[in-house]
Parts: sequence; C-alpha cells; structure tokens
Amino acid sequence: MYKKNEEKIKGAEAMKEYLDGCPKVAFLIPLSEGEQKGAYDTVCLNGYLMKIEKGVMMDLPKPVVEILANKYKVEMETAERMASGTIHTKEEIEKTLG
Repeated sequence: MYKKNEEKIKGAEAMKEYLDGCPKVAFLIPLSEGEQKGAYDTVCLNGYLMKIEKGVMMDLPKPVVEILANKYKVEMETAERMASGTIHTKEEIEKTLG
C-alpha cells in the first residue's frame, strides 16, 4: 500500500513540474450567483490538485486553462438550453454535461 501512495506522489510531483514549465495564460473563473470572494474551483491532473480562486484573474498553465474553459463552456451551454426549454429532464442534463 505504501508503494502505491509513493507512486501517486511521484506522479503528482511530475505533473506539477510539467505544468510549471507550460506557457501561462491569463484566465478568470467568474463567481457563480451567490458565491462570495474566496470561492474556488479545482483541477486535478495525475494526482496534482490545483485550487483556483474564482473572481480573480490568474496566470494558469495552458493545459489547466483548456480544461476549465471546456468545463465552463459545457455548463453555460446546458444552462442556456435549460432556459430556452430545449432540455428538460435530469437524464438530458446529465447527458449534456457528460
């Protein structure tokens, strides 16, 4: 069991090193309705967990920005479909969110 945890730690450390070397992109995760300053989102890549504060422009590694941009695009598209009435059931929402 210990060896497995050690391998996870090495994987997370390698991912951090990789992300540290990636080009940075300015990105802002907007606060959702009702969220207060200090709210955050997370991205986990190969065991490396990043907590990213919402409502603050940050320079983030490009692979992280691509993940977040895709996530929020999907959420926005789902919300728009719900508002327009083209998506109705829980199953349709889950299918859209993937």
